[in-house]
Amino acid sequence: MTELSRSDIFLVGSIPVASDTCEEALRLCAKAVGDRVFALPDGEVGDRRMWIGGLGKTTFSRHPDLEPAPAIVAPFGAYRPKPGVAALSLNGYLPYADAALSSYEHFRELRHAGEIPADVRFQVSLPTPHAAIGGYFGDVEREWPLLLRAYEEAIVADIGRMLERIPAHDLVIQWDYCTEICDMKFAQHTAASYVAPLTKQIPPKVLCGYHICLGTWPQVPFASARDLSFVVRVANALVRNTPRRVDFLHLPVVPTAGREFFAPLTQLEIGAARVFLGVEAKDGRDALLRRAQAAREFLPSFGISHYCGYGRDTVQEMPNLLGDLRAGAEHLKASSL
Repeated sequence: MTELSRSDIFLVGSIPVASDTCEEALRLCAKAVGDRVFALPDGEVGDRRMWIGGLGKTTFSRHPDLEPAPAIVAPFGAYRPKPGVAALSLNGYLPYADAALSSYEHFRELRHAGEIPADVRFQVSLPTPHAAIGGYFGDVEREWPLLLRAYEEAIVADIGRMLERIPAHDLVIQWDYCTEICDMKFAQHTAASYVAPLTKQIPPKVLCGYHICLGTWPQVPFASARDLSFVVRVANALVRNTPRRVDFLHLPVVPTAGREFFAPLTQLEIGAARVFLGVEAKDGRDALLRRAQAAREFLPSFGISHYCGYGRDTVQEMPNLLGDLRAGAEHLKASSL
């Protein structure tokens, strides 16, 4: 394992594997890039495979104060508070603590067996309130304030449960900051009032950062970007308004990115946070390196990653994608010596 400041590969979260188990996802990634990462995710398997797509099943359909909203068309189904509900709690209904605690036991076993390097941390990826609630509830004015607060409190409680059994020095938390980009309400969704409640209680020994995404559904990217200027503004604001240290940032890179796309990287104001650029797409090692070399003019030191998670890729593609990522990191390191 390399320390965060020298880590040259980052895995965003989702890893498709044939068995849909965290053990296979961890083994696959550890074998391919385990010596080049500071943390490994569990692959977001099972009900988390489609990111927020499983929350209808795991959370909202089970809640006694919520009901389906058939008049609203949404990719994963829509819900609404039942008539007369003015307050509700989602504590205990989210899947993230249970999944993390279960996966961490497998992670520890694999690390103890030597399949995962000794100093690699366990990584947990968490959707922000905007993503979780915006994907299922349609009434922005009346329902969202109630549900956003409930999710915020519940996800903080889930992190607390994780920390009861996962040592802080062994944990990495990645916030998935995606749907906020598409909403374009920049000031509101980077404000301290939005990000601080999610992060202020995370202990300093936990590594914490943001995966900033331009979206992958129904196409890559979902939100168009001529360059990284808006993403850089978002990154700066998130770091500025997060009340604890931000350790890393994953920034998206569109497949067509050229020199001009990366120029805004000179405007980053993120302290010591490690940047990982999503320069890998499904177009091979040469294209990956072309994008990475273009970025180097404006940001000399960074790690590399896939554009997003691998959730939209196939099981069969994974060995080549991880192989390209490793080869790209090795080439970039050699060329910087």
